This record gives sequence, C-alpha cells and structure tokens, in this order.
Amino acid sequence: MSGLETVTITNKNGMRVEIINFGARVKSIKFRVNNILTEMTLGYGTAEEYLNDDLYLGATCGRVCNRIAGGKFELDGCLYQLPLNDGENCLHGGDNNFSLRYWQIDRQTLNHSSVTLLLVSDHGDQGFPGTLNMSVTYELRSDNKLSIQYSANTDLTTLINLTNHAYFNLGEKDCESLYLQLFSSAYLESDRSNIPTGTILPVENSDYNFKQPVQIGHQQNNTNDKSLKEKQGYDHCFILDDSPFDKPKAILTSFQNQISMSIYTDQPTIQLYTGFYLTGQFISYQGLCLEAQNYTDAQNHLNFPSNVLKPNQKYQRTIIFGFESLNE
Repeated sequence: MSGLETVTITNKNGMRVEIINFGARVKSIKFRVNNILTEMTLGYGTAEEYLNDDLYLGATCGRVCNRIAGGKFELDGCLYQLPLNDGENCLHGGDNNFSLRYWQIDRQTLNHSSVTLLLVSDHGDQGFPGTLNMSVTYELRSDNKLSIQYSANTDLTTLINLTNHAYFNLGEKDCESLYLQLFSSAYLESDRSNIPTGTILPVENSDYNFKQPVQIGHQQNNTNDKSLKEKQGYDHCFILDDSPFDKPKAILTSFQNQISMSIYTDQPTIQLYTGFYLTGQFISYQGLCLEAQNYTDAQNHLNFPSNVLKPNQKYQRTIIFGFESLNE
C-alpha cells in the first residue's frame, strides 16, 4: 500500500473529522463553537506534513503503544529484543511503528459517517512474533461522538496494545487553561524514563488527583511533586476506576469555548501527556494527549493486566471522544 489519502467523515450536525491513511491518523476534528466550525486537535495544515511527523499527532500507535523497558520481553519461554527508539527503551513499537505505515482504506459508508482501515503486520515485524491482521474503524455519530474501534487477530501468540495519540486543545491556544476530570483512584509510579516501577500509587492527597475538575496549567505549574518536576508536566499512566462503558472515564473542558469532550473506553488506563516535548512548528503544552490503553510495560510486570493475544482470541477495544456544547 502506498499513496497518501484523506477521508472526511461527517454527521448531520455539520461536525467534520479528517482521517489520513498514513498511520491511520486523526488529522482533524472540527466541532461548532459559537456556530463556527473550530479545530479541536493539534495538527499540521496539510496531510503531506504528517509524513515527517515524529510527535505521533493523531496516530494509531502499536504493535505495543507506550514504552517497553529495554525493548525486551519474554513470551512462551523465548526472549525478544525490539528496536530502541526512546533512549534505552522501545516506544510505540519502535522506529518503524504503525504510525509510520500506510494503512489500506477498506470501506467507507455511503453517508460518509465512518471509514475502516486495514493493516497486516508480518511475523517478525518490529521484532514481535506472529502475523497480526488489524482494522481500525472511525465512526462519527449523530450525537457528536467519534468512535474508534480496534480489531485484530494473530496466527501466533504475540503482544498487542493499540491507542490513539491525538493532541487536544479544544480550540484554545494551549492545553494549560483546560480543566480535566479523570475518574481514576490510582496511577503507575514511573522513573525518569517513564518506565513503571511496578508500584501502584493512590491519587489521594497528591497532584495526580483529578477526581474533581482541575485546571491543567495550575496543577502542573504549582506542583512540588518530584516526578512532575522531572518530566516538566504530566506523562503518567492513570488506572481508570471500574464503571459501566456508558459512563465517561475522563472529561476535558474548555470554559473559554464552552465545550467539553468526554472519553468512553473499555481500556483499563489513560496515559495523560501534556505535551512538554512538542517542537518544530508547535510549542510545549499546545495540546494534551489522553491515550486510552493497557498498563505501560505490562509484559514485564506480572501484576499488570496482560498484553498477550493468542491465535484463538480476537483483540477488540473501543475509544470514544464525545463532544458537547455547554451552551445548549
């Protein structure tokens, strides 16, 4: 598969989402603010610019998103070594990960409300075992919810953990004035390299407590927390409270634009990244990521939920970004 393609999906409310096949990426999400279609995400002006992107803007990340310590894991008695593209660790599947692949546009609904993209990752790709057949379906619903549905199967036991890496600012100049409510009671302790220590910490009485809405900039700029200072903001994995799927796992709000975005997912965690390392035509904190996924480095921590997918299993995960005007 080669050739850059862009697909636009819409709904009856005039909301528009652009998907590009390079990295199966969300290029743009436009939602009405004061009756003006306004960009909700951080992105490049043209699809071509994504070909040189190293920030994972809007990308589908895998075969295993986030970090794997030392790029190493053991599976069925075999030790595997992955490419190291983040210091001494493997990030988002290595230096030839799914965000840098051309996915095949498989089908688009006649009413232009959804599109499905396909990718085959061969046995040995990125250093992982098993041929993985994957699909991602983007559907823009009439209630202004963008649904992302991942599906995959394998012919050999392997690892998989997919997420979307969109940066949100809800139409503001940066993410620091946004308010975040995150329904999480615990998070993964991590070192300077963002590798979990294996310890799970409570958010109570800490600057990781977003159970009530908190302004991002105020929280990270006034912290005395060692990890937040070292990382110059948030890049932490939050364990989501167990609740029904139709209950939001996180709510991001722009009071300036009077809109909110709710996240619904069956994934167990959300990686909150406030974008300190945004560079090039962007600046630090210009957008934040809320990456619904499995626990970071799960394959190297027996107390974390598994990333293992077996041939007799089907991988299915859903992430929904729901947009709402607070004026209505």
